[in-house]
Amino acid sequence: MEEYSKQLTEQVLKALFPKVEEKETEGQKLSVHETISRFSFLYERIRNAVDYKDEHLIRKAAILRILKRLLILEANPEALAGSLIKELIGARYLPNGQLPDTVVKDVALLVQKYQAVARINAGSERHLEWLRGVLSVEIEETLVDQTKEKALVMFLYERVIGGLRVDGMSMEETERRLQVYVACYRSLIKADDEMLGYKLLRAYLPEWLDAQDWLINPRPIAERLVAIERRIKLRLRHKLSQQFLRAIKPYAVSLGLLRDALPEDKEQAAELLNQPDQLAVVLDRTAEERYAKARGKLRRGTMRAIVYLFFTKMLVALLLEVPLEWLWYKGVNKVALGINLLFPPLLMFFVGLLIRVPGPENTAKLKSGVDDLLSEGVLKIKNIKAPKMRNKMTTFWFTLAYISTFILSFGLTISVLRTLAFTWLSVAIFIFFLCVVSFFAFRLRTTAREVVVIEGKQGFFSMLVDFYSFPILRAGKWLSRSINRINVFLFIFDFLFEAPFKLFLVILEEWFAFMKEKKEEL
Repeated sequence: MEEYSKQLTEQVLKALFPKVEEKETEGQKLSVHETISRFSFLYERIRNAVDYKDEHLIRKAAILRILKRLLILEANPEALAGSLIKELIGARYLPNGQLPDTVVKDVALLVQKYQAVARINAGSERHLEWLRGVLSVEIEETLVDQTKEKALVMFLYERVIGGLRVDGMSMEETERRLQVYVACYRSLIKADDEMLGYKLLRAYLPEWLDAQDWLINPRPIAERLVAIERRIKLRLRHKLSQQFLRAIKPYAVSLGLLRDALPEDKEQAAELLNQPDQLAVVLDRTAEERYAKARGKLRRGTMRAIVYLFFTKMLVALLLEVPLEWLWYKGVNKVALGINLLFPPLLMFFVGLLIRVPGPENTAKLKSGVDDLLSEGVLKIKNIKAPKMRNKMTTFWFTLAYISTFILSFGLTISVLRTLAFTWLSVAIFIFFLCVVSFFAFRLRTTAREVVVIEGKQGFFSMLVDFYSFPILRAGKWLSRSINRINVFLFIFDFLFEAPFKLFLVILEEWFAFMKEKKEEL
């Protein structure tokens, strides 16, 4: 095979091995007593079991959760920042004994920005909730170096931007570039809306980064933020955003494979990039390792989803089913109760069992993508087609057909359950489980297919399954989002247990520090 473009391989090496300036940091390193860390880590593992999040979002979610609690309990931004960082270190989201204590002031300034804007009351509580999510991303980027990820995203962006066009509708060049930028972040590092919201906030409101210039008079910034939030959400919900994502995903997965395949030593990586045939062998091996990792991630995700469903939904529903059935129907249908008890974990188990990771055909496509990324010329990417414009009559009949899928899917399910002598209460609980568990299974399948770039074949049986399952998945998505807001177990953890538990750990750490001082006096 011909050699790769030297300019492009240099860009990849520059992204993977950025120059890090050694900064002389005065002061001490932040650390947490090992005993405290064990308790905190154990607590986080238990709590994360009842609050299902994708693995790459767990640390950001922890920052947001701790931040919400500390904003209520602590008004001093520096004290708040210190407590936040110590909790993250104790829970092993950050390394112990490596961060300089100067980062406390950096994070305190970020917290101070939020507090100043919140005091203005320019937006609703939902606006402040969005701002706290953005703040959690900003804090994470302050504490965790993400130079490599940003550089890789920019490399991908520069390679694909010239090969993407939109057919069937006019789109401003600025909007097209923004959608490509967003799709690169979503496909390469799995950025969620909060992460992307912070990226766009920096672009739409550069003053946000220069807090010292406006903290004395934060009202203008606070008022502009309300409009900017709406603008950002419109950009992230663009009707073509998913099509941009699908178009860029194959190259994003290929770039991720290349990143994993290259050695950690820069000279060895450069040597391998100069030998395309040898790189192809390494890519084959790395792809198999990624597939194995995907299988492990699928198993862990299945178990976490089962535990999450049991504690947050299934247990609560079953505690209601038995007493209510006894009260209303003077008895309990043991068959219905057994089905409702066993159905959710069994469905999750079989879905995890049936999901298949890709094979040689997918690997070949990924290797071809690496060749395209590192070779001269504009990448060949399918043009994005705008959705067809339909007249009112066509839209009406399609909407009617869409509604009929819900009636048929749920009607068929209810009819089968009623033939099994399910009461209406048991039917409602089964439908609830079916929707929620199906949506979780769909999310697991999506996660398992993150490394898949070949399009599957759509047969008649697949069409029937989609026809039946689509309404259930839509309902499951709505139920999952709605019920998460009233998660009883999270309320117990966050408000009745976490605050006093973390206070106990703080006191315990102070005691350890006191005893150390006394020991040094001997």
